[in-house]
Amino acid sequence: MISELDVALRGERAVDWLQSRGLQLVTADGEVKIFADLATSPTIVIGRIWVTPMVVQIKPRPQDDNGLVFLSFAMRGTTRLNGQNESEGSAPSPFYVHESAEPMRVESTDASTRLLFGIRRSKIKAVLGNDLNYTGPRTPNAHLRKVLTSAAMASLDGSIDEDNPGFPAWRTAIENLVIAVLRSSIRESTVAGPSKTLLMRAHQLIAEQAHDANFSVVDLGQQLGISQSHLHRVFRETGTTPARLLRETRLALAEDFLGTGDPTVQDLKAAAAYSGFRNLRMFRRASADESGQAEAQAGAAAAETPSESPSENTAENTSENASGSALV
Repeated sequence: MISELDVALRGERAVDWLQSRGLQLVTADGEVKIFADLATSPTIVIGRIWVTPMVVQIKPRPQDDNGLVFLSFAMRGTTRLNGQNESEGSAPSPFYVHESAEPMRVESTDASTRLLFGIRRSKIKAVLGNDLNYTGPRTPNAHLRKVLTSAAMASLDGSIDEDNPGFPAWRTAIENLVIAVLRSSIRESTVAGPSKTLLMRAHQLIAEQAHDANFSVVDLGQQLGISQSHLHRVFRETGTTPARLLRETRLALAEDFLGTGDPTVQDLKAAAAYSGFRNLRMFRRASADESGQAEAQAGAAAAETPSESPSENTAENTSENASGSALV
């Protein structure tokens, strides 16, 4: 495991650091600056990175089932990730999932922070199956996201030692949390045709307007030009409702606003107002409701993730595919 903690670079040294990790600088708004904590190994990547406004291109590289799938979580600032099937106008999402073989473009319009995870594709497939599409922009369960964020922050407060006897258990815990968050976001895979187009547009409208307390499911239907009954039919196949997606998006906005630490009552009130809740009581009620659903989903993901044998662990640790592109 290679741990790079308290990385602070600027100018050409920052550009060289990006290039050494498979990222090509396209443009930058002013001097390039980077602050990062990053841990990489052949079987897992975890990191947090702050960057100044810039555009970078992630170089695609071949990958097999023993390789890594990358997830990027927005923490602060405005960052847009565009894959080969995403338009420039796509609204930024709470997190983005992509394969190493997929070319990616990352655009930061202001100073921004992201959390990064790379976990083994074989672990994701063991839970989600081989045919389910899990890449692209996603909206996760807000409380599962908070648990994963807290675990990542705590992990990066010190070096992660791969030779420590507790490393396999720690890695499994992070993998289970990542898969639980990913699984909570997968709802539209069985929707096709016109309904899929409406669903994608609904997700975009919610992402763009969730911060507005006056925006409601009624407004969503009107902007889509469909009735409330039609709107709920579109969402029914995904296993959720438009109201729940709106609530989860607002909770994700609130979690981003609060960050880590122990918030005061005033902090909570400010987060509620920022994320589209009319008052602190509504924010707390939504948070409590979502917390119960998060616990059930996390338990299901842990139960379905197969334990790994010592021989499998040894084989994967000797893989030459060390970390792919670690900055996502």
